[in-house]
Amino acid sequence: MNVLNELLTSVVPLYGFIILGYVANRWLGLESKPISKLLLYVLIPLVIFDNILKAEMTQLAVAMSIIFLLAALMNIPGQLAGRFFGKDLNQDLLNCSYSYFNIGWFGIPVVMALFGEEKMPLIISAYMGNVLYGDTVGYYLVSRSKDLPVSDSIKNVLKIPAIYALIVAIVANVMGFKMPESLEPVTKGASWTLSALGMMIIGITLTQVKFKEVDYKQFSKLMAVRYVAAAALLGALVWLESVLIGQLEGEEQKLMLLMATFPIAANLVVFASFLDTETENASVLVAFSSIISLVLVPVGCLLLFQNGG
Repeated sequence: MNVLNELLTSVVPLYGFIILGYVANRWLGLESKPISKLLLYVLIPLVIFDNILKAEMTQLAVAMSIIFLLAALMNIPGQLAGRFFGKDLNQDLLNCSYSYFNIGWFGIPVVMALFGEEKMPLIISAYMGNVLYGDTVGYYLVSRSKDLPVSDSIKNVLKIPAIYALIVAIVANVMGFKMPESLEPVTKGASWTLSALGMMIIGITLTQVKFKEVDYKQFSKLMAVRYVAAAALLGALVWLESVLIGQLEGEEQKLMLLMATFPIAANLVVFASFLDTETENASVLVAFSSIISLVLVPVGCLLLFQNGG
């Protein structure tokens, strides 16, 4: 398996949508809020519902738990990094950026490039753990960055349909419901559109960034802490799972470990744009991590999979 070539041909083209979003905003005045609404209320729930129906429930529970625990634990290095390197950044936003991984829009294309449909149930199950944390606690943290009262922030979380799509999909999966094959082109189209629009939003919001004023040294330190902490914590969680449960084996364990190299979820920008808060810092954090992951993900793939490919 030519890991590097498959990644370059399947994943990197998605980054072209960042440029497209930037140009569309500069030349055509395209705004991010309408796209955010389309993603939050239509595409994300649809993709979640479709994908969860295809997951095996035991694997779903294990992978969801590992990623949810990772996200929760990442608040610790996020808090420490904010104290030492990011004192001028909103701490709630920083915590969310540390905890929220781009498994859906970045990870799924990576796994498709490496394995095709073979490992999709695992990556989808991990994605659900990411959704369960990111679209509840993560969205709450971004909401709190706007200095909203706790009660209003909780109300904002309850307005997001992703969590309801997750619950309904789990029930449907247990009951044996299958999506009609005639809808397969629709769901595949939704997944592709979600990836493209998510990347476009990053480009649109980057137009708000004053690049000459960005403290590159500060953001580099923040990203270094995030990636090292994610690798250490995820490694510990995967090891604990192997000792206590033993559901994941071989390439499945390696695939879980690879997620530590994934960038910050573009949903951070979607949430910030939708709530009209911290959009510039959210864009810089996502953009920084996305560029870094362009290097780290291929390196991680080569180290983890090349010998066994």
